[in-house]
Amino acid sequence: MQVEKIKKEKVFIVALNLKPSPLSETEESLNELEALAATLNFCVMGRVIQSRNIPDQRTFIGKGKLHEVEDVVEELGIDIVLFDSELTPKQGQILEESLGCRVWDRTQVILEIFARHARTSESKVQVELARLEYMMPRLVGMWSHLDRERGGISASRGMGEKQINVDRKIARTSIGKLKKELEKIVKERQTQKKKRGDCFQIAIIGYTNAGKSTLMNLLTGNNLLVEDRLFATLESTTRMLKGITKPETVISDTVGFIRNLPHGLVASFRSTLDVVKDADLILHVTDANHPLVEEHISTTLDVLKEIEGGDIPSILVLNKSDLIKDQIKKLILERKHPDAVMLSSFDIKTKNILIDKIKIFFQDQFISRKVKLPYSKSEKLANFYEHAVVENISYLDDAMHIDCVISKINKRRFAGLL
Repeated sequence: MQVEKIKKEKVFIVALNLKPSPLSETEESLNELEALAATLNFCVMGRVIQSRNIPDQRTFIGKGKLHEVEDVVEELGIDIVLFDSELTPKQGQILEESLGCRVWDRTQVILEIFARHARTSESKVQVELARLEYMMPRLVGMWSHLDRERGGISASRGMGEKQINVDRKIARTSIGKLKKELEKIVKERQTQKKKRGDCFQIAIIGYTNAGKSTLMNLLTGNNLLVEDRLFATLESTTRMLKGITKPETVISDTVGFIRNLPHGLVASFRSTLDVVKDADLILHVTDANHPLVEEHISTTLDVLKEIEGGDIPSILVLNKSDLIKDQIKKLILERKHPDAVMLSSFDIKTKNILIDKIKIFFQDQFISRKVKLPYSKSEKLANFYEHAVVENISYLDDAMHIDCVISKINKRRFAGLL
């Protein structure tokens, strides 16, 4: 039996370099858009950059450059033209009519990746909500062909306008339902949060494809999905990090960040990203070998501020350090980020350095106490062994004398005893 191969869609990429921004920044952004296209299994047939002072209000890139792209679309049989910016609804409509093919902006590309990678009911709801809110202002013009076919009726609204209103009503209803579903998810997460209230919490964040899931597996011994592609992980995954502290520490992986991450997605994924806001410590992972490592660090910090997590203590993890061939580059990174941990998932020593750094951080969250526990309250002794580190216990005539170390978050468990 012969298996039919799925035809890859041909895409052409267009970017606008706004003067006086350096051309190199636009080129790097285009490289990232190509990687996003590859994640969607598109075949990139070419790219073009147009330099302008401001975007053209109608065609974004100007009439002259648009005619050039029209020729490319016809010559190469392009299925989709990808623009490395967010287009206005009107620009998108004009460009599709002129080019005779689908036109996607950067936001739509990222939304499509999220839609294809969503696995859990939560992430599917989050992506669908972001998609509908993106599409709402773009419904205008989608049904204008109905008016052209029927010739239009001067005494009443056209068929296209009627269809737009119907679609808007459906979209608004769907958005309302999805928001209610997200509210339920938030409540469920709050319940889970209470259950983990006696644990220290670590969140792993970073630019997409920086190696967050690999680090999660390295620290916990689990086997989460690891793929060399953008946004392989969308769901927040939480695991126990055993043997680090007492009480135990839980560690959560999160969705990756990217430059120009659509605000709609950030808003929709707030319930997932709440694990970051609740964290006692953040592990900020970045690909140390990437040519734009500093920009990736900056982008991640910007998103962190946007979700109100900018003040949480963090450890910078310079991942994939074994791939750096230029020792001068490695030295510059070490000097620029002296408190960071150079990590390689193949080197157990670097893993131990990171674990030691985590332990040192949490040691500052503990308090030492000498407790005199009356024998009449001996049932409380189990609490000390479960929620504190008992360093010494002496059974004297008057009471049990306990030398212990207790975490600040568990101090309330010993009310009236300390």
